[in-house]
Amino acid sequence: MDRRGFVKAGLASAFGAAWPGQPAPERHFYELRIYELRNDIEPTRIQTFFEEHYVPALRRLGVGPVGVFTPEAGIRRPALILLIDYPTLEQVATVADRLAADPELRSAWRELEATGRLAYVRYESALYRAFAGHPSVEVPPTDPSRPPRLFELRFYEAPHTFGLAAKVDMFNQEEIRIFRDVGMAPIFFGEAIAGSRLPHLAYIVAFDDMAARTRAWAAFAANPDWQRIRTRPGWTDPEAVSNQQIAFLRPTRFSDIR
Repeated sequence: MDRRGFVKAGLASAFGAAWPGQPAPERHFYELRIYELRNDIEPTRIQTFFEEHYVPALRRLGVGPVGVFTPEAGIRRPALILLIDYPTLEQVATVADRLAADPELRSAWRELEATGRLAYVRYESALYRAFAGHPSVEVPPTDPSRPPRLFELRFYEAPHTFGLAAKVDMFNQEEIRIFRDVGMAPIFFGEAIAGSRLPHLAYIVAFDDMAARTRAWAAFAANPDWQRIRTRPGWTDPEAVSNQQIAFLRPTRFSDIR
């Protein structure tokens, strides 16, 4: 896709609407997994398994894109983070059985666990529904010659259900557009429908590097549209966001999102 086509697709995604004559896109579902690893149990084993077997098996099933990241800060290290995009809820419900029926994956999985050595300590998983204003994972254009981007993962907890709904509306109506205006690359936005610390939402935005991230957030804070909406009744932080967590991620070499 050329730059004009990418921008057009991104804008359509940002506003949750199709261009004239096109149907509105369906909202996808996301699974976000965080694998807790330890240096003394060979953390590269699980990464190799995902690179050579698990992620290719997901692709064979038509699931994805799949983002695979390691944390730089904000999440205990070592760890591995997976972001899996499912076009439908039916895929979420059936993918485990379909993976279990994949003979190549089953063989690799048995080999991974056959020695009795831990491949990871534990993992946690949360399921999200995409925002109407950003209905599917957006993979930024890239090429092998450019350095991997810096990804910022944010979790916003809300004081109650209505506060979360207000914050989601704020993103859908205004905030995602402002992100684009100041040079951020939106990757995903999701409202948690299963997992821990509910109600909450999560999102990822990307930058070329930390300096670009600093410039973009400074531009966001000074943006007149942000200054206008941040004090709108119902959208203020005390009403919509009770707590937040920020983490910085780097993509693995086999991540679909780089």
